[in-house]
Amino acid sequence: MEPADGRVILFVLIGLALFALGRRFQSMIMLRQVWKQTQRQVTVRRETAHNAVKGLVAVTAVAAFVIWLALNLNRILS
Repeated sequence: MEPADGRVILFVLIGLALFALGRRFQSMIMLRQVWKQTQRQVTVRRETAHNAVKGLVAVTAVAAFVIWLALNLNRILS
């Protein structure tokens, strides 16, 4: 085996290692993008849930007021 053959094998091995590292880096970038997108979705869902709870509390307060008013009017008219 000549020294040039050793260099070729070394370059091939370095090329394969760089290819594998590039694929891992690409995979890491993709996972990071998916993570960011998921975080945005969680924030939107959290805001939607908070708005739903606020609406539920408002409807409950109005319903309680209407029931209280109906009971008081019933006592006054009886």
